[in-house]
Amino acid sequence: MKLTNPDNIRAITREWKGDRDANGRPLVPDDILERMKLVTSEEAWGTCKQNGYSAQFAGNWMNLHPDRVIVGRAVTCRWVPRRPDVHNSIDVQGEEDDRVGFQNSWVIDELEQNDLIVVDLFGKVFNGTFAGDNLATAIKSRSGTGMVIDGGIRDTQRILQMEDFNAVVRGVDPSAILDVSMPEINGVTRIGEATCVPGDVVLITSTGVVFIPPQLAETVVERSENIRLKDEFGQQRIREGVYTPGEVDREFSDEMNKDFEEWKAEKIK
Repeated sequence: MKLTNPDNIRAITREWKGDRDANGRPLVPDDILERMKLVTSEEAWGTCKQNGYSAQFAGNWMNLHPDRVIVGRAVTCRWVPRRPDVHNSIDVQGEEDDRVGFQNSWVIDELEQNDLIVVDLFGKVFNGTFAGDNLATAIKSRSGTGMVIDGGIRDTQRILQMEDFNAVVRGVDPSAILDVSMPEINGVTRIGEATCVPGDVVLITSTGVVFIPPQLAETVVERSENIRLKDEFGQQRIREGVYTPGEVDREFSDEMNKDFEEWKAEKIK
């Protein structure tokens, strides 16, 4: 069995026209990822929804640092309850691929800077702790971002001390990972009620997690930036007495839109 299938990734993400990694995973540019950090969950989800992607949000999970916004490109893995024949075949494939350690370390070896690991552990917390402080340190050093785990973590007190890192998880537990197997790396993954595809831009905020299809990432950023400019413009015109709050807090009139476009062109000269 193969743990990864680059042809599947390329087929699923055929709408992406930019760079890819060796496994076919879309690589949204770093500057888009940096600009994404100012996007709200609602703005990102709204753009996804408008484009027909309605299952892109996971919320009401445990967020170790709600004040930290984390953005990265999804590297996914899928786990199932352990079954001996399946588990043994995965281990054999791991040996053939020269992979080292328990299966949870294999996907960490796939991470590059600005990636973000997304783990489907089917909500398992007891004996479902994907990472402790050692593996979390490895994830941080390789990606510089964080992790989304539909399962548990351990050594939480030490993970909480890590700077510039965050984790959104189902729960915490002192137990180690046990009785599970990882049949797939970088496949389509279900996280809560959301669908995550390798290369999605993962946006973690205090609201929750949004998985943004790579082909929509630039649109999400530009729409958010335009909303922020429009808010700034409206608030300025209210202070100046040009428009009333009621005029600003609704769909702009043609005259207001013309005023906004002229104001924006002057501002971004």
